[in-house]
Amino acid sequence: MSKSTQAHLSVTLNKNLSLAHKEQTRKQKEYYMGAKLIEIGINPQQAVYRWSLKTNATEEIWTYSAYWGESKEQLLSGHLPLTGSELIDCARANASQGLAVTTQLCGYDGDTVAFEAALQAAAQEMGLAIASLPDLIQSKGLDVAPDTLSSL
Repeated sequence: MSKSTQAHLSVTLNKNLSLAHKEQTRKQKEYYMGAKLIEIGINPQQAVYRWSLKTNATEEIWTYSAYWGESKEQLLSGHLPLTGSELIDCARANASQGLAVTTQLCGYDGDTVAFEAALQAAAQEMGLAIASLPDLIQSKGLDVAPDTLSSL
């Protein structure tokens, strides 16, 4: 039996939840992943982590993945870059970490030019108007709420 070199945790959230609640849930999953890695004898600091996000009409499905050993080497090598909707999901979920980190986590090693070209191609395939990573961040939408209860 081969030894596993990756782990994944998913959580489904209602799209209407506040940004603060979503962020708290994400932090909980990161903590839980670290605890699980320690439990199976993996140093959490030796792993590489990547978020992915899939959305539908009412929900967001966040998946937190950890890679170590052979899987980490493959992920960071640039030999198996993500494409299509998987690339969009990964880029959207990791965009806040910046272009260089997102490029690497999406499997493009340090080749930001190839990453951005693939991102544009994937967006075009899906009918999305995305020219670069900042456009993807802005396309996530905003949580809108009144300043006070009387402003409803």
